This record gives sequence, structure tokens and C-alpha cells, in this order.
Amino acid sequence: MSNRDEFIVPLREAAQSDWVRDLSVDDAFFADSEQSEVLGGHLCVQVRVHRNAGDTYSIRFRGEGQVSVPCDRCLRPVQLPVAFDETVQVGYDDNDSADADLIVIPFSQVNFDVSWELMESLLLNLPTQRVHRRSECDADMLDRFSAEEDSADDEA
Repeated sequence: MSNRDEFIVPLREAAQSDWVRDLSVDDAFFADSEQSEVLGGHLCVQVRVHRNAGDTYSIRFRGEGQVSVPCDRCLRPVQLPVAFDETVQVGYDDNDSADADLIVIPFSQVNFDVSWELMESLLLNLPTQRVHRRSECDADMLDRFSAEEDSADDEA
């Protein structure tokens, strides 16, 4: 995703003191990601890693900016403001222990790629309805959807 190294957290460095990085997330990040909900955008995100007791870490994502998503009504891109403050827990364990609140990684892994967790934090904070103002929607597309609904009603 954009510059992949930006999203790699050296967990061993975070063991000594909090590790903080300010990231600029852009269209390249979204183009490289394995998702289709967000078409693009520009966000400023701070990633803070704090070592907790034992071999666990808290990774906090605080970000704000704008993203482009398909309009739920006309499917044309719509720009939406977004802000989020989410924390995920990562811990070392060589067993695949299932814990819904903890991302488990093997002891042999010294770095952790936070790009997917960042994407999930963003996706969780998008509004449920993603639409233009009615006057800004693509009238041609709305007419097509209307015609489809009418023909479906006629067949029923």
C-alpha cells in the first residue's frame, strides 16, 4: 500500500518506549488495498504503539480527512469527511489461540504491518448512509434505477 514500509511497526523498538508515526494516507493506499468500499481519499493518521504487560501491545489509530466512496443512490463517487480513534491489541503467542480482542502473532515476527488494521478502523467509522445531496446525484443513473424498479414491479 502506498509506501509499504510506512505501515510496518518494529514491535521490538516499541518495547523500550512508545513508538509514534504520523502517516499520510492517499489514493495509492486505497488502490493497493484488498477492499472496494473506499475508492480513494486523503487522511492524516497518527499511529501510536504502546507496550502493555507481557508480550502485548496497544496500537492506536487517530485519523481524519476525506474519503471517496460510491454513493448508495447513484453509485457516483461521493466525498465524505471521516475521523476515527481506534485501538487494537496485538500479542505474541506461538499457539493459534483464538481471542476476539487480540491479534496473535508468532514470537518470530519482529515487525507488524498495521495497514489492514488501519483500513478496518477507517471502514468501521464510515457513515452507514453514503449519499450525495439529492440534487448532486447523477440524474441519468437515478432514472435507470427507477426504470429497473418499474419493470420489476410490472413482472410481479
